[in-house]
Amino acid sequence: MKTIDRRTFIAGGAAVAAGIVRAQSRIVNQRKVNGDPDPAYDVEPVTDAEFDEAVKLLRGTTMFDDAKRAPALAVVQRAIDRMVASRDFTAAMNDATPKATVDALLAKYPVMRWYDESFDRILGEFEATTVTGDTPAIWYLYNMGVVVKTKTCSFGIDICHRKAARLAKHLDFLLVTHNHGDHLNTRLINTMSGAGKPVISNFHLAWDWYCRDMEKTFKYKDVTIHTVAADHNKHLPWAVTTFEVVCGEGEGAYTIFHSGDCNRFDHLKPKGRPDVYFGHCAIGLDFMAAAKKTMPAKLFVPVHHQELGHIHSRWRCVAFEDGPLPIVKSLCDAGYKAAMPVWGDRVV
Repeated sequence: MKTIDRRTFIAGGAAVAAGIVRAQSRIVNQRKVNGDPDPAYDVEPVTDAEFDEAVKLLRGTTMFDDAKRAPALAVVQRAIDRMVASRDFTAAMNDATPKATVDALLAKYPVMRWYDESFDRILGEFEATTVTGDTPAIWYLYNMGVVVKTKTCSFGIDICHRKAARLAKHLDFLLVTHNHGDHLNTRLINTMSGAGKPVISNFHLAWDWYCRDMEKTFKYKDVTIHTVAADHNKHLPWAVTTFEVVCGEGEGAYTIFHSGDCNRFDHLKPKGRPDVYFGHCAIGLDFMAAAKKTMPAKLFVPVHHQELGHIHSRWRCVAFEDGPLPIVKSLCDAGYKAAMPVWGDRVV
């Protein structure tokens, strides 16, 4: 039997997944052509004033304020559910999209204005923040994207945003868990690679930084990155690279663990106790089993909610109350520390 190398296998798996998503999009679009009812229109409309007030409440609270945020989260979810199809969102992700088209989409969907404002908020705070101690500053951008600033360098993990390339000049390196479009931005990757900045992934062929082994360790200044291969799901085994990032050295070091779309708690293999863990809230990952057996994190942060590229498909964006909040509640009830951020939140 002919064998293939791991790179080819992963690329093939990504291609299959992309084909499924395209097929689902064609079904949604055909329904629109046929005049079939769109589930978005069954959702109560959200006014601009109502949405702006909800975002104001979210901005005035923290990721630990679930009860206070509940009314605002409900408004945001209605606005998301009102979006007709993911094609409207993904159209704005294209660097070649005319400004007039983007502006029209921003005017049509208040969620997308919040999406842009969250990026601008993080960029402004990032530029204004100076880290002097061992604990880094960490922001939650969108989907599973986080931006990190330490006292010696800055980096991003799974950055996916239409404005992502603007981060290239600020980041020293980039980590990408796997080759799916909701976890990366091609322009950001190319810009950083072109500037000679490391992009650590299992698909981008920058050989000094390529995760082609099941386990590997990288070093950048005083930041150490441990990588381990993990399953995305049963159809994409070993397709995800988990990152354990140790910021600093010695007893004061701060550890971030990010598992991308890993769906198996037994594939989480930290070398030490992470200070914060970012995991997928709707891929089938058992957070409670992870907390008890493989992931002794001090803070659990379930993310990958409100991913707008999968609206009205089998992988629809996960609602706040459907995914992360029940996970947070169950973990907190069991004595663990957990929280659910929204776009633009500072996590640490």
